[in-house]
Amino acid sequence: MVLEVLDDEDCYNRLRAGDESAFRHLIGVYGPVLCRYADRIIMNSAAAEDIVTDVLVKVWEKRETFHSFTNVKRFFYVAARNASLQYIRDRQREQRKFEAFNEVHTDIAVDEVIYAEMMVELQRAIAALPAKMREVFILGYIHQLSNQEIAVQLNLSDQTVRNQKTKALSIIRNKLGHRSHLEIYLALLLLFRQ
Repeated sequence: MVLEVLDDEDCYNRLRAGDESAFRHLIGVYGPVLCRYADRIIMNSAAAEDIVTDVLVKVWEKRETFHSFTNVKRFFYVAARNASLQYIRDRQREQRKFEAFNEVHTDIAVDEVIYAEMMVELQRAIAALPAKMREVFILGYIHQLSNQEIAVQLNLSDQTVRNQKTKALSIIRNKLGHRSHLEIYLALLLLFRQ
């Protein structure tokens, strides 16, 4: 491709008049220079080319508003710099959103694993209770029957039911001793609500 040699004033006048060959001349002369300029700012040659394409399109769209060729050249560099800086801000904003999203979802995943492990430990601790105690515990805490209802159903005294429930909780706490009381309490609450 051979570029027509135009002096600045002739190029400016023809550009303002809508001469596409003058615009192609500007693209040929300033396009590569602007690409290198934008690439030095954003360190991404493909994105720099996109930025320069947008700048050149804006020059074509605003061609009638420029008062001199110096204004056109100034616009090239100012618009390329501003678009490059905006590109960097946009990438940083996207990166922060990604990191925040990743952090939240990592925390959720970790919490879910901890919850699942605790529920397995809790279910094992309940399963390890003596049969009658386990039955009292399940009826009282999972099925939420009153002590009196459990006593009638299992043919036990109210005091025996209370003792069995207290002893069951003590055994479970001991088996889950490496967990905080709050964790155990929350796990029991979640188990009871299932």
